[in-house]
Amino acid sequence: MIFTLIVLLLVIVFFAFFIGMNLSNICQSFWFFKTYTNIPVAVLVLIAFAAGIVISILVFLVAKLKSSAKEDRNRQVIVEKEKISKREEKIKKNLEKLKKKKSADKKDSQLSDDNKDTEDSAKTQVNEVKQDSQVKEDKEKK
Repeated sequence: MIFTLIVLLLVIVFFAFFIGMNLSNICQSFWFFKTYTNIPVAVLVLIAFAAGIVISILVFLVAKLKSSAKEDRNRQVIVEKEKISKREEKIKKNLEKLKKKKSADKKDSQLSDDNKDTEDSAKTQVNEVKQDSQVKEDKEKK
């Protein structure tokens, strides 16, 4: 704590010394289509330093906003993938149930047309989910 206070005081003394020694050094500066004359060099140095700080803060904020937007898109993609995998699992369970029914019905009698239609619709659902996931993966790659 005391060390940082001493360092801060030394920096302030250095700046005061720098400004004091350069007050006699003057120059001209052209800003915003106007020429300013008899400006101390120390003032220009401080203005340049302040401008650098402001621009650095702006660049940091823009980069932060871009990265947060990218993270949001990644989260949305992950959520959609999870939804697709849940749908696929549900369809697979339905197919397994149908297969069990089919094997039980084969023992007892032949499959009815309703079970065949249900199995076909489940297979088409599986194919649709696979196509959806492939389309979304292609979009992610782009």
